[in-house]
Amino acid sequence: MIRPRIIATLFRKDIVDGLRESRVLISLLTPIILAVLYNTLFPEDKVFEAKVAYAGPENSAIVQTMVTRAATGQSVHLTLRHVGDANEARGLVASKEVDVAFVLPEGVDEAIKAGRTPSIGLIEPEVASSASSFVESSLQIAARTLADQKPPATIVTESVKTGGSADQGVMGQMGPRKYFVLATIVMMLGMISMLAVPIMLTEESEKKTLDALLLVGSYLEVIVSKALVGLAYVGLSVALMLALTRLRPEDMATFVAGTGILALALIGIGLLIGGLFRSAQQVYSWSSLMLLPVIGPAFAVGLPVPDALDKLFKALPTSQGMRIMANGLAGKPLFADVWLSYAVLLGWVAAMYGLLAWRLSRRES
Repeated sequence: MIRPRIIATLFRKDIVDGLRESRVLISLLTPIILAVLYNTLFPEDKVFEAKVAYAGPENSAIVQTMVTRAATGQSVHLTLRHVGDANEARGLVASKEVDVAFVLPEGVDEAIKAGRTPSIGLIEPEVASSASSFVESSLQIAARTLADQKPPATIVTESVKTGGSADQGVMGQMGPRKYFVLATIVMMLGMISMLAVPIMLTEESEKKTLDALLLVGSYLEVIVSKALVGLAYVGLSVALMLALTRLRPEDMATFVAGTGILALALIGIGLLIGGLFRSAQQVYSWSSLMLLPVIGPAFAVGLPVPDALDKLFKALPTSQGMRIMANGLAGKPLFADVWLSYAVLLGWVAAMYGLLAWRLSRRES
């Protein structure tokens, strides 16, 4: 029988004791340090900033087209500033307060729709920038749209099946920054579950404090408290990682579900490991080796790999957890057959906690 009061008491003790253990602290901080490193190595998704001034009608479809193009393209951070006339716009470019400016004549939308060719002024520095190219191409696109010009040709896209998994190449769709941050989150889950959690359990057994705990609580209650501590560390660490990298999952429910189920499965593995060794040092040494097949698939799941290796990865929990979490982070189905990912993860959860229940029954008998 599980007593919530006993579990809450053990949970509070384990949270504090875990943070005092240097090896546990290292397993929590290492991925966080990597997150800070990623912020330096990988730029934000918005690759350049365009500060643009314009004169003319504020409600012009040309201005709206530029705003929409910047928002949907996710390659530029656009800052628009409306000014009174061309001279003011020219002065802002000269003083470098803006990167580029353009001037729309009154009634520009109606003139283009009527087939006339109004003059749109583009004011840029002597050395053109990426912002200048973006504004010029946006003006051309908006003008063609208003003129209702038909495209010179129709592009028909044909998808050709290639070798390897259809899921491969996801890193290109997500971008390297998001992909490696997500893989590091999975690595963090592995380090918490297979280093921090078993070390806490084995250290209490090594120092004989486990026997004292069993005087007030059952072995099952001790195990449940350790699992809850692992989940608490996971929740705190993932939230901190997302905050440091300034990433927000587009589909939060899917992201949380994938993270939670994967953490449960890995914590079950970690608790089993904690019962196999007699000292925390043994856990630290051997778990570092066991982490390789746990962490490896997370970094390779979206990359081109041989079919045989891809099939092996799909049987592992971190691979399937990475798929669900990637879909949640992107807010779209980057990986297909997500039901299979949930099935594999839940299978690992059932297997790990089934083995734990069997170990508990043997210990208590």
